[in-house]
Amino acid sequence: MKAITKYAFPLVLLVITAFASSCLEAKPALIADKAAKSLLLDIVKLPSGRLVTVGERGHILLSDDSGVEWRQVPVPTREPLTAVDFLDDKHGIAVGFSQTVLLTNDGGESWQLSHQEESYEQPALFDVQFITEDLIVAVGSYGLYLESADAGESWEPREIEGLADYYGYFSHFYSFKKVTEDYWVIAGEKYIDSIDDDGFETSSALVAETRDGGETWQKLATPYDGSFFGVQLDDAGNLYVYGLRGNLYISKDQGQSWQGQFLSTASGFHDMAIIDTDRWVLVGTGGVLVYKTLTSTDIKKRRDLKGRTAVVFVDEDTLIIVGEGGVERLSLTQQ
Repeated sequence: MKAITKYAFPLVLLVITAFASSCLEAKPALIADKAAKSLLLDIVKLPSGRLVTVGERGHILLSDDSGVEWRQVPVPTREPLTAVDFLDDKHGIAVGFSQTVLLTNDGGESWQLSHQEESYEQPALFDVQFITEDLIVAVGSYGLYLESADAGESWEPREIEGLADYYGYFSHFYSFKKVTEDYWVIAGEKYIDSIDDDGFETSSALVAETRDGGETWQKLATPYDGSFFGVQLDDAGNLYVYGLRGNLYISKDQGQSWQGQFLSTASGFHDMAIIDTDRWVLVGTGGVLVYKTLTSTDIKKRRDLKGRTAVVFVDEDTLIIVGEGGVERLSLTQQ
């Protein structure tokens, strides 16, 4: 198994690895007065407008007023939770360390433990998405890939040879995106692509696609040799991948070619929220926030430099951001 370097996990996730080994007991999350200020790692906006965010120690919080007030809900685990997705206003899923999978059928008010497995070789799930009402895919560390065909009640691991590196090892899968029911994209840690006669290794950033609903996967060539932490899609079908050292690439032809975007920051990007092709936001390491419009690109950081991990628009002017500093509610016109 490859060693975990300082670049193997997104920087903010390193903060929570210490919790993983101490939270393995099947204990419910503690209701904490300052949960909204704790480390939070993902957020989603439901069709109703409800916001759901997840993070350290099994914290799950809800807001029904566009992120002004938050309340923590009971959760049957203290494992760090890294990602959340909802099919509709009622049916949702959250995943995290120790391959934890939680399900809800009441909009996040209550959660049930569906899957959990302590594994040194594949310790964590990093992303999850509903493909259909019944089919769900979760991905994570060292090639961890789980599928459920029964709405999350049971899970089957898969090892996809096409996603292994030159030596047969698997890098971390950080981000998973459904484009259609058959076309999905994974972005992740860099992998060893080839080795020459002198033993020199060539690395590539991991972007891979399936066109047959996950039956087979193919790596896509990218011009970057670092790691990608996220993949996004806009309404025009443009594909965005982003990651270490301020790298952002856009493809207008489904990954056949890529255009690098020059952004004057070396911060890693962890999440992206898109309104349209001319207006989007990136957040990441050191509290960076990049706000792109048709006419300008604005880059700012939190004064305390605490990492930002996930972001959603609640309206065209207002962002809800989560990260090391908990929840932020930010007006783009007043920042």
